[in-house]
Amino acid sequence: MTPLSPLAVVPPTRPNFELLRCAGWAISSFTGSYCVAWRGRDEVVFEWREGEWHRVGARACGVAA
Repeated sequence: MTPLSPLAVVPPTRPNFELLRCAGWAISSFTGSYCVAWRGRDEVVFEWREGEWHRVGARACGVAA
């Protein structure tokens, strides 16, 4: 079977940490496509997918009253 059109191969992009920094996030650590970042009292895990950051999980560090 011969395809009618060639397959489009899109090379994976490298995580762009500057996008997070411009949004006010401080990078804590990263591994592969995952990144832990801080902003204020919030800690968030992001995943770099399809050329953009996606929020995976978050934790707010509240102070007990």
